[in-house]
Amino acid sequence: MRAGVSIVVPVFNGLPYLRELTDSLLTQTFEDIEIVFSDGGSTDGSVDFLRSVDDPRIRLIEIPSGSGAAANWTAATNAATCEFLKLVCQDDLLYPTAIADQVADLQASDAVMAAATRDIIDARSRVLYRGRGLTGIDRAAFKIPGRDAIRACYLAGTNVLGEPLAVMFRTEALQSEMPWIDENPLMLDLSLYQKVAPHGDVVLRRTPVGAFRVSDASWSTRLAKQQSEQTRRWQDRYAANAAPPITASERMRAALGRQRQILTRRAAYRILGARGSLRSGPADPPRLAT
Repeated sequence: MRAGVSIVVPVFNGLPYLRELTDSLLTQTFEDIEIVFSDGGSTDGSVDFLRSVDDPRIRLIEIPSGSGAAANWTAATNAATCEFLKLVCQDDLLYPTAIADQVADLQASDAVMAAATRDIIDARSRVLYRGRGLTGIDRAAFKIPGRDAIRACYLAGTNVLGEPLAVMFRTEALQSEMPWIDENPLMLDLSLYQKVAPHGDVVLRRTPVGAFRVSDASWSTRLAKQQSEQTRRWQDRYAANAAPPITASERMRAALGRQRQILTRRAAYRILGARGSLRSGPADPPRLAT
C-alpha cells in the first residue's frame, strides 16, 4: 500500500452539492492524494459532471444501479490504494487543511483512527453550528483507546466521533472490516467504527476539519424520525457484548443520553425547517470556518 491519502466519495444523485465538495477536495493543502468517486447509478448528471473534471488525482468507478448505500460505501472503500483513507459523503465539505491535519495526527501516534470536530451547515452552505462533536470525551486527551471511544458513543446516545468527514482511518484497518452494513441505516458509520476502533487508539482534534450538511436532500434528515429506534437498537447490540459489562447506571445514562439527543435533534430540525434552512436550492457563496 503506497503512501498518501485516499479520499473516497460514494455518489448517488449528488448534484448540486457534488460540485462544491469536489472543489473542496481539489484544494487540499496535502498534495499526495487520490480521489475515488463511486457512483451507484445516478440519473441527475453526477457521472457526466465527474467525467468532466480534468484532474489526474480523480478516479471514477461505477457500480450497478440499485446496489444500495452500503454497497456503494464498500466499493469506494475497497478501491482505496493509499495508507490513509477518508470517506466523505457527497453533500459535505472538507476545509483546506483537513487532510494535512489528520495525517499529522495519525503520523504522530499509533492510532488506527483520527477524529475531529466539524461544523454544521445548511442547504445553502451557511454555518449553523461550529465545532460540534467529541462530546463526553476528555477535552485534554490527545488520544484514547478505541474501545473507550465507542463506549463514549454508547453512553452519549449518539455518534460522538462524527460522520465520516470528521474521521480518517488507517486503510488496512478499515478494509479489514469490510463491508459497511446499512441494516440500521443511521448507524451505518458508527457500526463500522465499532469494529475498527478496537484495533488501537483514536487520536482527537478539537478544531473542525470540515462541514456536515443538513438539508431536505440529505439521508440523515429524511430518516430523522427513525433516529430513536435505530440508536436504541445499536445501543442494545453494543451492550450485549460490551467489555467490561455495562452496569445498570450506565444503561440508564445511555437511555437518557439517547432521549436528550433525539429531542435536541428534532427541535433543531423544526427550527431549521421553519427558517427554510433545509430547503435545497442554488448554493449561496459558502461562509465557512477557516
